[in-house]
Amino acid sequence: MSLKEYILENFSNFNVAVKSEEDLKVKVILPYLKELGYDESEMRFESPMTVVIGSKKTTVYSDIEILIGNRVELVIDIKRPKHSVTQTDVLQAVSYAKLISTPSATMSCVTNGLNTISTNTFTGEQEVEIPSKSQLLKRIQSTKKKSFTDIQLDEVKSVLLTLAEPKELYRLISSSKDIIEKKALIRSDQSFKEITKIILVKMNEERRVKGEEGPNRFSKQYLETFGKANSVTCLEAFNRLFNEALTKYPNIYPGDEATFLIEDEDALLKVVDNLAPFSFLGTGEDIKGAVYEIFLKGTLRGEFDQYFTPREIVDFMVQLADPQVDDVFIDPACGSGGFLIQAFNHVNKKIINSPVSELERKKKFKTLIDKNIWGHEADKDLHVLAKINLIMHGDGWNNIYQGDTLRTTNLQDEYFDLVLANPPFTIKYEFPEVLSNYELGLAKDKEELDILFVEKSLRLLKPGGDLYIVLPEGLLTNRSYQYFREWMLEKADIICSISLPEGAFIPMGSSVSKTCILGLRKKSDLPDYVSPTHAFLGIAKEIGYETGKKVYKKKGENDLVEFLNDFDTVYEEIHRTSNGNEYGWISSSKITARRLGASHLLNLLDVQDVETTINIGSVLSIDQPKVPIKDSEEYYYLEIPDISESTGAITNIRKLLGNEITSKSLVEFRPGDILFSRINPRKNRITLVPEISTDTDIKFVTSTEIYILNIKENNSYFDESTKNALVPILRSPSVKNQIVRLGVGSSSSRARVYADDLEGVRIPILPEETLEELANLAIENSNDLWKNSQKYMDNFVKMQGLLNFREDKRSYRSI
Repeated sequence: MSLKEYILENFSNFNVAVKSEEDLKVKVILPYLKELGYDESEMRFESPMTVVIGSKKTTVYSDIEILIGNRVELVIDIKRPKHSVTQTDVLQAVSYAKLISTPSATMSCVTNGLNTISTNTFTGEQEVEIPSKSQLLKRIQSTKKKSFTDIQLDEVKSVLLTLAEPKELYRLISSSKDIIEKKALIRSDQSFKEITKIILVKMNEERRVKGEEGPNRFSKQYLETFGKANSVTCLEAFNRLFNEALTKYPNIYPGDEATFLIEDEDALLKVVDNLAPFSFLGTGEDIKGAVYEIFLKGTLRGEFDQYFTPREIVDFMVQLADPQVDDVFIDPACGSGGFLIQAFNHVNKKIINSPVSELERKKKFKTLIDKNIWGHEADKDLHVLAKINLIMHGDGWNNIYQGDTLRTTNLQDEYFDLVLANPPFTIKYEFPEVLSNYELGLAKDKEELDILFVEKSLRLLKPGGDLYIVLPEGLLTNRSYQYFREWMLEKADIICSISLPEGAFIPMGSSVSKTCILGLRKKSDLPDYVSPTHAFLGIAKEIGYETGKKVYKKKGENDLVEFLNDFDTVYEEIHRTSNGNEYGWISSSKITARRLGASHLLNLLDVQDVETTINIGSVLSIDQPKVPIKDSEEYYYLEIPDISESTGAITNIRKLLGNEITSKSLVEFRPGDILFSRINPRKNRITLVPEISTDTDIKFVTSTEIYILNIKENNSYFDESTKNALVPILRSPSVKNQIVRLGVGSSSSRARVYADDLEGVRIPILPEETLEELANLAIENSNDLWKNSQKYMDNFVKMQGLLNFREDKRSYRSI
């Protein structure tokens, strides 16, 4: 039995019962290990391991060690259930196994319960299960163990130090920036490239150690010793290492930018000494983030917005796309290369585990790094960082190009199997000579860059190829982009539509756009092409880090991980994550260009039995009778905030002159009308106007964000005696959920529900006596709450008078 099957059999609600690493270890892993044949006497827990590199020291702890014959042979590292297992986690576990004893443990394993990766320490082969005791014994017997040299073990210690002390590394990179700019006197706009040159040398040295080509020469001690022995300066010694790295990795830097500019020897030696204890090879994600944050964030310049795609979103999209061993993939707006790194890791794992000879694996790996990884980036600095980042993670940098992707001649149409992208958002592209080359730009002076990137990406794909792209959600929902959706559905089938929370990109560059992930499959005329029968939908509110804040901070909840865990089976009903957020599958036949957002499409799934529900549009008309506002006339003016969120009651109406009202056109209403606020549907501002009697012909007016709901003549459901039951029905949770999903806008506070969408909401068919009772309660509540609010306002005005506040009474009440 696999670990996942064990969990499904023993935990009806795993996400509720198991929340932490300790929960997973005690409630799941330990009992499961006994099922696999291990005795508790063969287990050791929380063993400390002290790692010392030069003056740096840290202590790490293994979660569980399995001993066979008093020797550690399996190290198990446990992650919390909502943590997405990454190759960095695998590297950490393998590093534990290498250092735990001599000879090293045969295997390591990292697991979050639902996802597991076990690795042979000596061969690198991976499995997706914790080995049973009998399987582990076979691995021990069949594995040809070798002793790691002291040089190799020092590199392993550097890896663990880097993973265990990211804050210290961040501090030292920040310190290095000060040294380069203030001591070496390198301009701030040039310091980034100089730190990447130092990092490139360090990575080349680490790669030499990995390839058993000699010791790591990236150290202050080596540079000083070599300088004395060869009568050269430390700067000259370092430049020799830099030139070796450039020979290994040519064309990283364009033209004369390949020259090392630092001339202050003390500054160079200090930076080298700072960075020497850490490992940059394979642990590059935190390093890349630190280099960007310290050297580039806030100083980038150029035509296009630049920001990172958060790791959690990158991991999710790559796992969803599932690139295969021979796939050629590209990110046409690659930034620092995040998508390419994760796709490389994903495919490399498949190569390592493929049932072919070692020679064939090496051929496939070479094809991967030489031919299958492609990127394009407009910004010169990010283009360099992308190449450095790929080298950190294992190569594949040679097909990364710089320039305007929409103009480039470096990328061949219909060449790629997969496109992964997060292009710049909502930026107008205004180059007519380029626009004329695109269907969506033809005969236009400008078009949004993200729309053009969708067209460019589909062009790059082979027929049947897949595109996974981050886009502003408005492209899928706003009426003004209907033309784009129609064009897109002509060219491609929908694979998935996933809504991301507001502020998802604020920690990565302050983009405030409400975003989504869209998956598309390019249509093909080939006879073997089969259109997707269903598309996956999801509304993610939790994505593994705090959204809406400028500083990136991880958190445990992540709906995206739960989407992946439940992605194998198609079902046509709405499921919910442990955080209560919705997801499911929709038949492709139900998808139209009218709306492609996850919320709108999920609404189509949330249709109850047609025999017990009815469409609002069949019984109601949705009206907005507008009147012009004249400066000299008086009006009874209802503001939206004066409709209570909690009760739906109107609490105040003001008497104002037209010149005191900002808007020059408003919606007219009357006592007894049913009002629906279309803006921010989460507020649930749906109200019955109370019975207000006045002696004048003054008009009642309200915002143009208000609809007036009237029953249609000859409808088969409501009459004048029951129509007011609409208010509690529309405010009920099941109907509110449908309405909230229909909101269109850049944020929930500015989301609007349009009349034609509201007409599609289904409400329950209730017995007439129930409708009458609901209608009477609605009238009673509306009138009683109005009277109570007016009594409060009377008392409030009296208090103001007693305190001698000179306030215009009309500001509070005049009815």
